[in-house]
Amino acid sequence: MKKLKVAFLWHQHQPYYKLGEEFILPWVLLHGTKDYFDIPEVLYEFPNIKQTFNFAPSLSLQIDEYITGNTKDNVQRLTAIDSESLNIDEKKEIIEYFFHANYENMISPYPRYKELFDWSRNKDYAVHNFSAQDWLDLQVWYNLTWFGYFSSKSGLVRQLFEKGRGFTEIEKKSLQNEQNDILKKINYQYRKLYELGQIELSCSPMYHPILPLLINSDAAHESRPNQPLPTPIFNFPEDASLQMKLGLEYFKQTFDYYPNGVWPSEGSVSDDVLELMIENNVKWIATDEKVLENSIKDGHYLPTEKFFPRKYVMKNGEITVYFRDHFLSDRIGFEYSKWNEFDAANDFMHHLRSIRSEIIKNHGEVALDSACVSVILDGENCWEYYKDNGIPFLRSLFGLLTHSDVIETVKFSDIIEGGNFLNPLSHIFAGSWINSNFDIWIGHKDDIKAWDLLSKARHELRRNSDRLNPVQYERALHSLLIAEGSDWFWWYGPEHQTVNKPDFDKLFRHYIGEAYRAMNLQVPEDVLMPVELIEERDAEMTPKLQINKVCINDLNLELDKAGYIPFNTELSAMHRIGDFLDSINYGNDNNYIYIKLNSNNILPENYQIKLIFPPQNKEIFISENNFSSEIRKCGIVRNSDFIIIIIPISEFSHNTNLLIETNTSNVHNQYPKNQTFNLTIIKESK
Repeated sequence: MKKLKVAFLWHQHQPYYKLGEEFILPWVLLHGTKDYFDIPEVLYEFPNIKQTFNFAPSLSLQIDEYITGNTKDNVQRLTAIDSESLNIDEKKEIIEYFFHANYENMISPYPRYKELFDWSRNKDYAVHNFSAQDWLDLQVWYNLTWFGYFSSKSGLVRQLFEKGRGFTEIEKKSLQNEQNDILKKINYQYRKLYELGQIELSCSPMYHPILPLLINSDAAHESRPNQPLPTPIFNFPEDASLQMKLGLEYFKQTFDYYPNGVWPSEGSVSDDVLELMIENNVKWIATDEKVLENSIKDGHYLPTEKFFPRKYVMKNGEITVYFRDHFLSDRIGFEYSKWNEFDAANDFMHHLRSIRSEIIKNHGEVALDSACVSVILDGENCWEYYKDNGIPFLRSLFGLLTHSDVIETVKFSDIIEGGNFLNPLSHIFAGSWINSNFDIWIGHKDDIKAWDLLSKARHELRRNSDRLNPVQYERALHSLLIAEGSDWFWWYGPEHQTVNKPDFDKLFRHYIGEAYRAMNLQVPEDVLMPVELIEERDAEMTPKLQINKVCINDLNLELDKAGYIPFNTELSAMHRIGDFLDSINYGNDNNYIYIKLNSNNILPENYQIKLIFPPQNKEIFISENNFSSEIRKCGIVRNSDFIIIIIPISEFSHNTNLLIETNTSNVHNQYPKNQTFNLTIIKESK
């Protein structure tokens, strides 16, 4: 019986957090002690399981800086201060930063840490009333809770977990030394598993930029023909080439060989990017299933085609392209953390068996020789939402995969030498793994403003290149390469929220400023000012007045000024394809209630939305090609990225609850998501 191949890729990356002599955010260190060493450790229990791990060189670079002691982060600095010597500002910083962890899995289970958390909700009380021992216990606990499943089970770390409170300065210092020791083991961990044949290592460009937009920001127009572009347009293919070459070289410096494969930052590809990969002797890359669908021009795309690696052929060579499966990747990234690990693992296997049957049905059993399901996701941020950092889930899943007679795991390089089961590609749609476009990074006015700053600085360097000496030029260019990273743009615009959002803006503008300083030019005023233009709407707003609807074209503008309810934005460091609605606006006049459903992008194909109004439980059903309602005389206005439903107000005598359920159809299941809201109805003014 032929087996279905499944290839996992765990993408590990962090942007370059260095500002002056300090990393201003601690995520390399904290994920280093919790994830980068610990997650692959479970593979020793399952020698037949194959995996691929992708490293962004900007992550490896920072690990190396930690190990050498050249740079420390803000949490290390605050932790190292003797608790008796903390001043007011340092205490405020500790209260601000030392509870940035998943409450359910990393704070609540530990009585002393939870106690400190509860007390700290009144920040002023904590700053002025915590004892020296309280501060010391908090310093230890924040670092302690970021140790992984395996790293916390032995030696000093286990001892401190068991002790729980009353820590000493010596124990705190020893814990910080333990963190550094784990960072030193990370590269060895991956080298060892690579030598054992269990894992493959791949990399991304040096500072994790969106390569198509570096080559030419006009690439955004393939998916968004009317997308505004930076002024002047960013068109520096030499930067994309340098980012790729530096990334490959740093990987070789770290692991002693060049990788076969590359995960382009955010799965972002274009024809120019694939040509660049071929020029650099890259054998395979991975991107998104929607990119494949948009690349098939004949209109006969089958959903099962995403399970076949495709050769991409150009005049200067060829490369194999894999396509990320949304559904299974997002199940691990977002869903299974809420499940019993045994049920989650069995559900995953059930879907793989369904895919296998679907492939055989559409292509014949012989197709299994070439088919491969690509499961690609963030290798760090999801695990804190799992019990025991995801290890029980991985054990259950790897155990079932090991003993399956119809599923096997492979590394991406294991099958690149095979022939094309489906026709080779000669064109790849320019897009990313998120909705097959670049909207997250260049779609909002704040993104455009940031690109304007970057583009002007890069053009300035080109104009001044002849007058700069090599040291000045390299310093300016290096600063701009860091500023080209994708993460700065990830946090501009309304799509993602974090308390650290201002830090990302500060880092981005710092490196642009550094480029001007290297060129001995005055830093422009707009580089010194925060980029963010939008007023954050991360809290619910109730309408204050009735809608004054003149005509249907004015209705959208009126609703934008009315009630607003954002959807849940947790896990903003990650992005889920299935969550296609991000907020609602609503309001009413004397005759109707108007509910505007806002998409975070173009509404996907095969979407389904249900509006349910308790307690009557009357339903309105909306799909791509259908609209039906149990409420009489309803109307609908559709746009590419929003839907407005018009409901007679006579159906409601007072404020009403609304349950919204959403789904997007998938070849083997659906994405369910639901959320309940309360709508405030404004009565007629007297």
